[in-house]
Amino acid sequence: MLHRRISYAALLLAAVVFQIFFRFYLSTFTLVLVVLLPVLSVLLSLPALLGSSLRLTPEGNVPRGGEARFTLTLERKNLFPLPPVKVRLIWSNQLTGETGGLVCHLLPQDGKAQLSIPLSAPHCGRLVCAVKSAWVCDLLGLFPLPLPGKARAALLSLPLPAEVPAPDELEAPRSGGVVLKPRPGGGPGEDYDLRDYRPGDPLRSIHWKLSSKKDELVVRETLEPRQAEVILTYDHFGPPEELDQVFDRLAALSRLLLDKGRTHHIQWAAPASGEVTDRAVDSERTLLACLDIAFSMEAPPAGRSILDEALKVPPSAGPPLHFHVTAQDVKGGRR
Repeated sequence: MLHRRISYAALLLAAVVFQIFFRFYLSTFTLVLVVLLPVLSVLLSLPALLGSSLRLTPEGNVPRGGEARFTLTLERKNLFPLPPVKVRLIWSNQLTGETGGLVCHLLPQDGKAQLSIPLSAPHCGRLVCAVKSAWVCDLLGLFPLPLPGKARAALLSLPLPAEVPAPDELEAPRSGGVVLKPRPGGGPGEDYDLRDYRPGDPLRSIHWKLSSKKDELVVRETLEPRQAEVILTYDHFGPPEELDQVFDRLAALSRLLLDKGRTHHIQWAAPASGEVTDRAVDSERTLLACLDIAFSMEAPPAGRSILDEALKVPPSAGPPLHFHVTAQDVKGGRR
């Protein structure tokens, strides 16, 4: 661009000198034409510029340590020629806080140009790639003209598969993985609880013998075994290498529970405020959605532990099975 500006400056100087020494209409016409050339160049470049757009698309999630790829696409929606486009991209890992940038060039052919952008993904996280700026030169190459719109895309750098044994508490009888809850509609059963009569309770559920002794109605409420709610927690802070191990174990344990047909919750605390985030996981899709939210929050070197906060337990779930995942192991037990 600099050499074109120098060339234009020399041409303009020559036109001025021509006007000074040759005071005829031709010299005046030449000077006016040279002065108006940049304006005409910009005006002729605008239709192609306004009829073009940039789009960024991810090429799918990747396992950490792999190569993440985004596709940068330039589309021209009219027949006006478009010079090469210079694009400045910025990227970041929202979990680790890593950032970077690069510059690339696109040359439209047949109305379209595509370029694959490779990015390294050494750690777990949500990789976001965005167009910071994009511009083309006018037809004379004197002025940079910005391309309208800002493209942006994201993908996940996912945990690697890990070997996590099933916690003993999941295989235990009622003291571990199963709790007794009231059976909807009542009915016969070996386990039951006693409580005061409430309007609407069926007469067959009244414990008449005990009611006569207490001089008030007592109801036998049938209980049935139900699986306890499983809650997985982790601390959302630490060095990236340690968090990688945590998420490897967390994702492996979550998938192990899904294979066993156990829905569960994943919870973590905001490192600064301590606010607890709770996500229910009942499928691979909801697990990825949970990781997407977690990876969107930056993890500082230190912060508040989820163990210092109260778990979010559904009101009817009863005592949960709580497993805290660290980089070294999975600590299990009822809380």
